[in-house]
Amino acid sequence: MPTRRWALDPTSQRVALTILRRGPISRADLGRLLDLSSASVTRLTRPMVAAGILIERAPQGRSLGRPALPLDIAADSATFVGLKVSHEGLHAVLTDLRGTILATSSCDGDRLSPLAVAGGVSTLLEDLTEGRRAPDALGVSLGATVDRDGLVRGAHFLGWNGAVDLAALLEGATGLRTTIDNDVNAFTVAEHWFGAGRDTEEFAVLTIGAGVGLGLVCRDEMVRGYAGAVGMVGPVRVLGGRRAEDVLNARALEERVRPMLDGPAPGPDGLVALADADPRLAEVLDEVADAVGELVGTVITITAPERVLVAGEGAPLLAGREDRVLAAVGRMHPEHMAAPDVVVEVVGDDEWARGAAALAIRAHMGADGS
Repeated sequence: MPTRRWALDPTSQRVALTILRRGPISRADLGRLLDLSSASVTRLTRPMVAAGILIERAPQGRSLGRPALPLDIAADSATFVGLKVSHEGLHAVLTDLRGTILATSSCDGDRLSPLAVAGGVSTLLEDLTEGRRAPDALGVSLGATVDRDGLVRGAHFLGWNGAVDLAALLEGATGLRTTIDNDVNAFTVAEHWFGAGRDTEEFAVLTIGAGVGLGLVCRDEMVRGYAGAVGMVGPVRVLGGRRAEDVLNARALEERVRPMLDGPAPGPDGLVALADADPRLAEVLDEVADAVGELVGTVITITAPERVLVAGEGAPLLAGREDRVLAAVGRMHPEHMAAPDVVVEVVGDDEWARGAAALAIRAHMGADGS
């Protein structure tokens, strides 16, 4: 599939990627990060500034000499569509090169077939790009295993059977180069490049919501595992032997609290509010916090990240119980090691779709290995 990737040599590509992720950045700092001489930095960046790939920001204050002009990526030089496919429908965002959301669009649909997804994304593209130039690429995320060839396998939430070449189907429908991955992996890419993990090389993301998932970055690279199946932490045992997914996923939690309620189970924020006056609900949420802490502690013990992000639709359940999470982490963390940061972030459809856009951005920058 043709793509409008920049025609950059590998070193220039590395320079542009570093500026995307760390900019605005001075030429001196850029040279130190990439082990390049001042002359090499000038030689590599000058044509990219002239081509509109990079821009020079306002001068940094200096008492003597020529003012330094920090380099930044020209975020508006390319746009990308991120599509989140779920059992409830499609949600799409249009972003710039830095993952800033410019527009959103969605359509409902119960367990859409691959062909229905292709038809739906074409409609969403028209909505997102009305009055704008065509996007440069499409990224897609969904709750399934995606192998290195982009084949979707195990999309049980969607009712799909066997391997599905969704990328080829969507490229044919949209004319855009399409990159697909698991939704947690995609979200992890976005957070590593643009969010909570931006300044880290060892980073983990634990998501709780419809399922329980793990995204992992080691040595600044996404870990995908054999056949793209890394991060299946739902069966990990917590709380003395219970499966993490039986404690933390939304359906299991709803089944547990329903007998304690007079009506339908509210969302996470509503449960937290009700728990203030109901010791039974408070005990359930305490267990959720303890289970999250133990799962985070397990991840830290095995992978030793600099930072762990706990996110997803279930993250609001931890409000007011962050200390319990950290206490559970502390019980598992080796005493001689510095504790990593643990950050909790509430995310919704926009953030999941931005993760899909990050896949397209990464491919556009040549950082996906293709």
